[in-house]
Amino acid sequence: MSTEGTDARPRGAGLGRALQLRTKLLLTVLALLTVACAAVGALGLAALNVSLGEQLDRQVRDASFRAIEHGVRAAAGPSEELEAMMEVPAQGAGTLNARIVDGEVVRAGLFAADGTRQELTDADRQRIGELVTELGAESDEDGGEQWGPVDVELAVGGYRVLVVDDPWDWGLVLTGLPLADKEDTLRSFGVSTAAISTGAIAATGLLGLVVVRRTLRPVERLSEVATRVSELDLDHGEVVLPVGAVAPAAHPDTEVGRLGHAFGRMLDNVGHALIARQLSETRVRRFVADASHELRTPLASIRGYAELIRLSEPMSPQGRSSLSRVESEAARMTALVEDLLLLARLDEGRAVVTEDVDLLELVVETVSDLRVAAPGHVWRLELPDEPVLVRGDPAQLRQVLINLLANAHQHTPAGTTVTTSLGTGRGPETGGEAVLAVGDDGPGIGADFLEHIFARFAREDHSRAGSSRGAGLGLSIVEAIVRAHHGRIDVSSLPGSTRFTVRLPMADR
Repeated sequence: MSTEGTDARPRGAGLGRALQLRTKLLLTVLALLTVACAAVGALGLAALNVSLGEQLDRQVRDASFRAIEHGVRAAAGPSEELEAMMEVPAQGAGTLNARIVDGEVVRAGLFAADGTRQELTDADRQRIGELVTELGAESDEDGGEQWGPVDVELAVGGYRVLVVDDPWDWGLVLTGLPLADKEDTLRSFGVSTAAISTGAIAATGLLGLVVVRRTLRPVERLSEVATRVSELDLDHGEVVLPVGAVAPAAHPDTEVGRLGHAFGRMLDNVGHALIARQLSETRVRRFVADASHELRTPLASIRGYAELIRLSEPMSPQGRSSLSRVESEAARMTALVEDLLLLARLDEGRAVVTEDVDLLELVVETVSDLRVAAPGHVWRLELPDEPVLVRGDPAQLRQVLINLLANAHQHTPAGTTVTTSLGTGRGPETGGEAVLAVGDDGPGIGADFLEHIFARFAREDHSRAGSSRGAGLGLSIVEAIVRAHHGRIDVSSLPGSTRFTVRLPMADR
């Protein structure tokens, strides 16, 4: 009787929550801005490094020229020139001067911050000698040769050095300037660029969040409208679509506005289709109600005349059999007409005449009747100790239970256990609710048929017991009555377990 259990959650719900569009846009903008800032910072740092390097090379050449010129003017020999070169005026703090004669560093020193001359350590003197060897620097008779500038690491720090051949053939002169200022400038530029870029990215993120939220606000409004429409019951009754709620987002001049405009036109088109469907349903419902009402009189006449013939006219056995068939089909047609009339009344939305109904008593009486009428099945009861009261039409509620039990009986083989249970629970809106369930351990209902099991005239040709009896109105009547009583009905089915569950608001005590 029930259906295969289905999971109503979206298929991708277990894969993690997807990022919202505004989050994706904002992250994309921030990522592009980060890449742009990094690229600009890297290019700026590289350009500054080249510029500072060229500037330092010019300073090294100027310092070397001043050292050689001052030494040549002030002395008559290598030793005097060396002493003069070590005390060159206008040399900055940290300037390194050295003379190499025949591959040996004969004198090397630098100007300290206080203006005094500081001798180099033996390790630094050795490193200078190795550097000259690496550069292949040798004194030339004509002079004027130079090697470098190149970077060298000394114990006193990094230096940019230039080796020049003394024009008086008094060996080689090495002049160097510290790299600390250049490195400090590059480091300051990098830190400043990173700080400015971080601030710009943060400001862009905040401003972008405001702009993206404002830009996508119409899309959120459309999403809210679509959610409201998805929650509407569109398959029956009069439906009012929230077309007006889309108007603020409908501006054909923008992409989002065109989306809102198209969405509004779609809702308008759907609304007209629903109106046409409602008119058609109303006409069909009125026709069914009128036809059913008109059929009651001739059917009553047929049954009356058939009974009169049986009582007053002598007939052969075959005639009596044929008359029995007439009476049987007339009764069957009468039941069908009554079902159609009931559905027509329920569709019209007529208020249910309500009174307090004890479902406990109703279940006991109905199942007791079925035990007698269908002894081939096992009928079980699971009932509470206290009465369960609801407000409703007792005849209609009895028909709900009869239809569910008859459905279990007709569509399951003999020996099937049918369990009717009654209890109470907490409803989502109404507070207390009565829970009436009819289940069986039959072969179950096909998954394809479950989708339209409550549709009118819906019949599963290959049903659980191979039976095709009935017009397919029983479950549709059940659903209509339950809905008229402000309740709901659910069905679940697997092979060996089928269950219909009816939930009705409990009466106020």
